[in-house]
Amino acid sequence: MNDIERRLQAQFSPETARKFTSTAKDPAPSALVSELALPDESRGRLPLTQDKFIGAENPQRVEWERETRKFLARVNTRHTSHRVTAEMVYEWVTGISLAELRKLEGVEGANGRGGGRNGSANVHLRHIRWVLGEYFGTPYKTKIAGREVGKAYKVPKYWKVQNKKPECMTLWPEWDNGTLRP
Repeated sequence: MNDIERRLQAQFSPETARKFTSTAKDPAPSALVSELALPDESRGRLPLTQDKFIGAENPQRVEWERETRKFLARVNTRHTSHRVTAEMVYEWVTGISLAELRKLEGVEGANGRGGGRNGSANVHLRHIRWVLGEYFGTPYKTKIAGREVGKAYKVPKYWKVQNKKPECMTLWPEWDNGTLRP
C-alpha cells in the first residue's frame, strides 16, 4: 500500500465513520389497498407478461381455431385415419354449402386463382387452412368419395384434439387451465 492509500484508509475507515440516525418513519399502510387485496394463497395465476405475448391476434383466426377443434373432436380416429378439408369444416360449422354460396354470389365457374372461386368464404377458409396446416402439416391433393379435392389434411389414427395445444396464443391460458373445450 502506498502512502496515499494509507491516509485515505485512515480517514475513511468503516470503524471511524460517523453514523447518522434517520428521522424517516415507516410508510403508513393504505387501508383501502389492504381491504381490496386478496391473501397471497387465494390469488389466481399471473397474466401472460412475456414479450412474445404482446402481439395481437386476429380474432377471426382464434374463433376458427375453436370451431376447427370442435370439428376435429367429433372425428373418430379410434380405428382409422381421416382426410379433412377446410371446406368440410366451414360447411359443418356454418351449415352453408359452398356450392350454393358460389351460385348466390355469382362466382360459379370463376377462376380459382387467388381464392376467388369461393367468394366471401375465402377469408374463412384461409383461417381454417392455417389451423389445419399447423396441426397436420402440408396438405395434398386426393380423392374423397370419388371426388377430387385439393388441400386435404391427414388426421392420423388415434389422434385427439384434446392432446394438441392450440396454435393461437389467446387460447393458451384456457388450455393450461384445462377449460378449453374441446
